[in-house]
Parts: sequence; structure tokens; C-alpha cells
Amino acid sequence: MPEQVISEHPFAIIADEDLGSGFKALGFKVYPVRNTLEQASFLADAVNEKVAVCLVQEDIYHAQEDFINSHRNQALPVFIPFSKDVRHGLLESIIRQARLKATGKL
Repeated sequence: MPEQVISEHPFAIIADEDLGSGFKALGFKVYPVRNTLEQASFLADAVNEKVAVCLVQEDIYHAQEDFINSHRNQALPVFIPFSKDVRHGLLESIIRQARLKATGKL
């Protein structure tokens, strides 16, 4: 049987305190970011704690894109950007790029 590689929190949220509080109320592991120093620290914590899927607030995702890209070749965690404003479209852009890379067409 494969070794257990996923932490007790297979799903985590990295967001500012206001946005993260709703997820916390639902029982998710939340890393409440209060300043820019915590952004990289919490992303590293998610990697070290073997989180499987990590939703990252879009502005944090942009600020820490180098760190996130440096872990892109690893199976876990999968970093997914999200925004309370659905008009931003970063996730849609990432999916479109992945589809183009995989199939050669949009």
C-alpha cells in the first residue's frame, strides 16, 4: 500500500484574514495572511505539511508566483488561485494555458 503522503489537512486556504474567515468557519485549514512576510512563509508551510490542494488568494498568488512556479513540477501541493471577484480570471487563464500546452489548441 502506498505511503500516506497527504497531511491531515489535504485542503488549505491562503488568504487575507477577512476572506479566509469564511473558509475557516467551514472547517478548512486557513493560513490568514496579515503581511507580505507571511505569504512566503505560509506557502512553505503548505508544502512542508504536505497539503494536497492549496487555494491561494489571487493577489497573494501574483506576489508569490516565483515560489509557486518553483513547485510546479512537484505532485503536491497543487496551488490554485481564487478571487472573491470572479471577473479577474487568473484561474481561467491558467486552465487555458494548460489546455493549449496539452492539446495544442484552445
